[in-house]
Amino acid sequence: VVAGGEPKALKEFMNVRTAITALAFNHSSELLAFASKYAKASMRVAHLATRRVYPNWPTSKTPLKYVQSFAFSPGSGYLSFGNDKGAALLYRLNHFEAA
Repeated sequence: VVAGGEPKALKEFMNVRTAITALAFNHSSELLAFASKYAKASMRVAHLATRRVYPNWPTSKTPLKYVQSFAFSPGSGYLSFGNDKGAALLYRLNHFEAA
């Protein structure tokens, strides 16, 4: 509850320059993934404890295309993407257990 006035954002992630069309927290709310279907490869993952976006992924060679949807697996061991070409991409997040 905010006592008077508007709540203030703790952090703004300005890494995607078009409208965000999808976002999701992982199971522990440690990660926040966000994407825009309006720009090619416009997807990022942020670590909320440090309030930083991972700079090393996705890379320019990651074949995301235009991300339409994504989801973390229940234990966050995997992150899956669906794109405008009909491809489903599955990535392993090594920090978390696979199951």
